Order: sequence, then C-alpha cells, then structure tokens
Amino acid sequence: MLRTQHFRRASKGTALLAVLWLTAALSAIALSVADTVRAEAERGISAQESMKAYYLARGAVARGLFILHNVDDGAGGPPAERFANRRRFYFQEELGDSLVEFISERGKLPLRSLTPQLLNTLLLTLGQSPDSAAGIVGQAFSQGAQPIQGSGQNSQPVPAFRPLLASMENVEELLLVPGITSELLYGRYSRMPDGSLVNLGGLSDFLSPNLTENSGLDPYSVHPSLLVAFGMDPAAARNFSDLRRSSFDPIPFLLRLNSLGSSVRMGLRADLGEVFQIKATARVRLPNGTLSQTRRTVALMVKYTTPNPRYFWISPWTHLRWYDQSTSDFASSNAVWLTTPPPVTKQ
Repeated sequence: MLRTQHFRRASKGTALLAVLWLTAALSAIALSVADTVRAEAERGISAQESMKAYYLARGAVARGLFILHNVDDGAGGPPAERFANRRRFYFQEELGDSLVEFISERGKLPLRSLTPQLLNTLLLTLGQSPDSAAGIVGQAFSQGAQPIQGSGQNSQPVPAFRPLLASMENVEELLLVPGITSELLYGRYSRMPDGSLVNLGGLSDFLSPNLTENSGLDPYSVHPSLLVAFGMDPAAARNFSDLRRSSFDPIPFLLRLNSLGSSVRMGLRADLGEVFQIKATARVRLPNGTLSQTRRTVALMVKYTTPNPRYFWISPWTHLRWYDQSTSDFASSNAVWLTTPPPVTKQ
C-alpha cells in the first residue's frame, strides 16, 4: 500500500515536470515564430518602401530630363552653359520627396590618359602601400601577354589577350588588372557622425572613359580624394566635402578654396560638360507624414551633342547607361531633406 502511494506521488511529480518542459518548449517555439513573423513583416515593409522609392527616383530622373530639354530661363545655349551652376533640384510630392543632381564626368580624369605615375598616385591616395601600388602598376602596364599555340590553320602564335589598357571602354576593365579589387574600384564606405555612409572614393570615382582631355575638375562633381591626390591637404578636402554636403544650394567652391588652405595643382572650373549623370535619390512618405529612412538612388548617364541644323530630326541626347544601384553622398545627409510635408491640394 505504501509502495503504491509512493509510486503515485512520483508519477504526479514526473507528469508535472513533463508539462513544465512541454510548456517551455511551446513558449520557445511561439516566441521564435513570432520573432520570425515580425522580421518578415518588417522585411516586407522595407522591400515595399524600397520599390516605391525606386520608381519615385526613376520618375525624378525623367523630370530632370524634362528640365534639361525644356527649361532655359531665356538664356539659351547648351546644357553645359545653362546648368553650369545649377546642379540640384528638390521635388516634394504627396508620395515622397526626391533629390536630383547633375554629376558631371568632368569631375574625373580621362581613363585613356592614365599613366603609371598617375595610377600609382591614385592607389597611394586610396591607402595602398608603396610596394602594393608598384606591383599593381607593373601589372597594369605590362606588355608581356602570354601567347597561345598556333593551330593547324594558324602557323603563327596569337596573343591570348590584348594589353589590358588597350581598349578601356569601361572603367570596370580595371578589374582585369591583378591586385585591383572591387573595393579599390568602387570605393569603401565610412560612417559619418550623423549615421550616414560616405564613399571614401575608388578608381571609378577618379577616372572616366567618356573624357578625352583634361580641362579642369568640376567642383560640384569631383571627389575629395581626387583633390588629395593632386595636392590638397586631407583636412581641407574634408572641409570641402562638408561644405558641399551641408546645404542644398550650391556653394561657390572656387571662391572658398583659398579659405580652406588648399594647394591644388589642377584648376577647378564649374563645367557640366557634354557627358554627365542625372542622379536621383528618393524617400517615400509614411502615413504619419514623415519620410522613410529607406533611400533609393538611380542614375542615368546622358550625352549631349551639339545639333546639326541640317539633321534637325536627330535628337542631340544619347542615353549611355542606367545605374539602378547608385549612391549619393549629398543625399545621404539628413540635413538636406525637408521635414515638413507638402500642402494637400483639394480637387
């Protein structure tokens, strides 16, 4: 009898312990499922905002094209003259806000005029050691292409590849050079005190295949690291970048360089040029009227050719390249975005 009562008590204790363990397991599963659902919901909302911002930015690029085609304020002349000092536009809509920038290719150097000395200087500016930079330069300008064996139809050996810098139709061809990584080409990012990410510069920010000569660097488009490569003090380059990012209205940089204590060997000249990017960054408006933290930046590379009156039906505009995934240091700053929602217009 005593053994039976003891067995029943032990069974009750085991059952209670099993129930507690089962409850804990079910609670853990429920918390995991709830956390997964919450994460997926946030990811879906972020993806939805990103998609809306993308199409809003595409529309802003089209609006920038319309401005280039039609707005001249009576001044006339090509876009390089009409928009030499007008590079930024802010559009505020009910669905969200967008920033449009005209980024000239004249803020870079001609890719085809790249020399070993210049490439070495740029690599040192990007943080490469002297030995690493010298090795990359030696590989880039090496003429020792390995031949392949001739077949029965070809009695003479034919080079497997042309010299790496023979064509250079795209700056991405620099990735063919041993030692040049994606980080060196596209740049690495640093977080600013306000939380925004700023591109520290790469070879794609310094070199352009669309230029044939050096005519001065456009101050509204040149990367500060390129100014450092040409002799500007790094502290002055940071001040230069901060001045350009701190206000929506363009600052007369040429007049303020002396106050920054710069010593640039290459002149700076405001010039939109014939080839430039129409870059748009968009942020979707949330139901409470504030702007989403999600930003999408797209860009369109265009080229303007002086029209020939004899061939008036040919458009002077050529669309060279779309960039669906682009960045904007200017638009990454929260200071340039308006905080008040647009007025609601009643129909």
